Amino acid sequence: MGIIIEKTYEFLDALDNSDLIKNLTKYKQRLLNDANLLKEIDTLKKETENAKLIEGRKHIYENNDYKMYMECYSELSYLIFKINNKYKEYTSTHNCS
Repeated sequence: MGIIIEKTYEFLDALDNSDLIKNLTKYKQRLLNDANLLKEIDTLKKETENAKLIEGRKHIYENNDYKMYMECYSELSYLIFKINNKYKEYTSTHNCS
């Protein structure tokens, strides 16, 4: 089991230094510095009308930094999903308790 833990830490170190994490961090910083976009997102959080929500989300997704952030976020989420499924397979578990 020690080798699995060691390799996991090696993987995490490699992930920390990967372009994926660098880009995710870069685009997140850009988004946090975009006051207009943050204001628009806050406004959408309070919106209840579906048509306005859809239109607002389309508008936000037109922002290239947001689009790139979401692509990196999705890729990382997929990676984590695959890793968790492998751990489940190796440990014969179906869910975390």
